[in-house]
Amino acid sequence: MTDWTSITQILMAEPTFRDVPRSDLARFLSHVEEIELNDGEVLLKQDADANHSYLIVSGQFTVAGSGNNQAQKATGFLGEETVLGLKTYLATATAIGETQLLKFPKEALLELAKHGPIKEQLVDSYGNRFRDPATDNQNTSKRFVARVPEPYPLRITIGWALAVLVPAGLLWWLGTNEILPNQHAMHLTVVISIAVIMWVFRLMPDFIPALFTLFCIIVLGIAPPSVALGGFASNAFCMALSIFGLSIVISVSGLSYRLLLWLLRVGPPGKVWYNFCLFITGLALTPVVPTTNGRVAILAPFTNDMLEAMGRTAAAKEGPRLTASVMGGASLLSAIFLSSKSINFLVFGLLPVQEQARYHWLHWLHAAVLCGLVLLSLYLLATWLLFRNDSKPAISKAIVTNQSKLLGPMRPAEWAAVFGLVILLMSFFTAEIHHIDIPWVALAILFAMLMFQFLSAKDFQSRIDWAFLIYLACLIGLGTAMTYTGLNAWLAQNLSWLQLLMRDDFPQFVAMLAAAIFAVRLALPINATVVIFATLLIPTAVVSGANPWLVGFIILLLSESFIWPYQASYYAQFRSMALPEAGVDDPKLVILHFLEFPMKLIAIYASFPYWHSLGII
Repeated sequence: MTDWTSITQILMAEPTFRDVPRSDLARFLSHVEEIELNDGEVLLKQDADANHSYLIVSGQFTVAGSGNNQAQKATGFLGEETVLGLKTYLATATAIGETQLLKFPKEALLELAKHGPIKEQLVDSYGNRFRDPATDNQNTSKRFVARVPEPYPLRITIGWALAVLVPAGLLWWLGTNEILPNQHAMHLTVVISIAVIMWVFRLMPDFIPALFTLFCIIVLGIAPPSVALGGFASNAFCMALSIFGLSIVISVSGLSYRLLLWLLRVGPPGKVWYNFCLFITGLALTPVVPTTNGRVAILAPFTNDMLEAMGRTAAAKEGPRLTASVMGGASLLSAIFLSSKSINFLVFGLLPVQEQARYHWLHWLHAAVLCGLVLLSLYLLATWLLFRNDSKPAISKAIVTNQSKLLGPMRPAEWAAVFGLVILLMSFFTAEIHHIDIPWVALAILFAMLMFQFLSAKDFQSRIDWAFLIYLACLIGLGTAMTYTGLNAWLAQNLSWLQLLMRDDFPQFVAMLAAAIFAVRLALPINATVVIFATLLIPTAVVSGANPWLVGFIILLLSESFIWPYQASYYAQFRSMALPEAGVDDPKLVILHFLEFPMKLIAIYASFPYWHSLGII
């Protein structure tokens, strides 16, 4: 039987792992294997595939490389080639007497080696293996994998051609027919057309076209800088920045991983509880980690740990349901919480000021809660019906216990994250008493995290999604520029039939909107879909007398749906991180993703009486 307590103590005592976050080391523990070799047994063979690295616990090894290179090694690592990116071992390692080692899979060690100190020390260990490394360097250069350049996509060529031709044709046509209210509105329409083409064909990261629109608005004099740059001083921008900072502290401190381990320790071993752990952790992270990709990144390694601990047969049967639990927990209720996705802050920023005051975090949740509960019930029913099987997986409590020991007691950063969450939630519930805008409370929490160094300057610079924050601020500025030039009023006037449908037959409007979003999502990513529909329909809702929050909420809810992996970056991310046993391409998952869209429509229509009672409809 594996002595997990002993392995834990060895890992904690190894200097190479000293600066690794305990949460990452705890994940790594489940991949570690203890092995023993007798005298003369070969551990590594030169030119064999480099799939594992080893840490010597006791005993001694003879390491023989090319030529006359030979050395004896009694401490440290063997098989460092995995971290160097080599395909094969460059030396043969043979045991001298009885030896004990810890065996690390290549993928797990590479994940851990993302921390600079580990990689540097393993590279030093490899470099000092022999006195004269010249021969190794010569052999090493032959084993690096050559990168084959990818062909230039036709999509990019077509996209750039349209980005030049469409705006030119649009400028000529609008200038000839004088349809728009003024010249500034015409120029703004042309600029928007360029940005939309860039988004549709994915010519650049999303924030670059948004920054391009801001640049054009200021340089062409379409709107004053105070209007165009107003997004950087908006409540939505400050709220998003603060939530990003708090989520980093929660993730880096290991608080989220501690929660998962605690759930596994207190619950009964069985597939129902394992799925519940992943699902409920995803839901708990939804309001505090403002990106679905971020939540998936937290849950995916733990899912792999579960699958490996279950055994191959049970994991193959239960893997697709675990995947469904991760996806459901991480993404299903993204529209229900204001802080769950960065794009939600964009919709919040497009709302009129009085609506922003009305639908801050707690009121947003209050208005969306019934829809979320209906959707949650339907999803759980669908997963139960689709993924029933006779597997009986069980995960060793010893591994979980020792992973928790590696985390140790709650650290100050974790307590700070808990304190920040409590203060933020209390501010939501007492907003009517203190009358302080929630974004400024969130910003104060962020300042405290930085001041007391629970959030380091390095993490603040590298882990916050600054690209999205620029994207958010630019699009808010674009919305205010549309209002400034009168383009919003012109659109509302020319979409009078849509105004009538919003006001007089909202259920039919929802059906038409759902069909349009479903079709557009086949080609466009989630964020681009939300931007296009929200910037068009939220101002129209304001003019028609419909509730702009409800229109924005429905756009967010329906845009999150997907069928194929290419439609959702976070699912593609999970596919790349998950083990084969996760069954990410299982046909039942495709069926489940397809059913999500009608589930969301049912949840929307089921919420109509509730929204009537709140005065939203």
